[in-house]
Amino acid sequence: MNASLYSVTYWYILKAGRRIQGVLGKEAASTRAAHRSSKTMMLFVAAFAFQWWAAALLGAWQLIATPPFLIFLGAATFSNIGGILNGSIYVIIQRKRVQEKQAANEGTASVPRQVALTVNSFKQAPLNGSGKNDKK
Repeated sequence: MNASLYSVTYWYILKAGRRIQGVLGKEAASTRAAHRSSKTMMLFVAAFAFQWWAAALLGAWQLIATPPFLIFLGAATFSNIGGILNGSIYVIIQRKRVQEKQAANEGTASVPRQVALTVNSFKQAPLNGSGKNDKK
């Protein structure tokens, strides 16, 4: 159910993104945001499918015959790794967010970062020896 709802939502977001792109052009911020959110949602769909494929196989097998114990172990193992999968997706999302912030900061900075750090370090050090930490 979750996977199908995520897939339908993904389809509507892509459809709306294409419509907006037709009106505003390729570089529309809303289009990029829609694509990013669609890709992020598909990560959750993939994790859901990876987590529950063995349980679905077990259920289908039980309709026909008694499944081997290995299938039962696989279903138990994969259905309990949801926390690991969600944690992995969280790390992926955070890495993307950090990379986007770094790219935005690099694109807006008119002065290179190393030069700005050097200039700021000179501003903090008094040149005439009249700093607070000087001994009298």
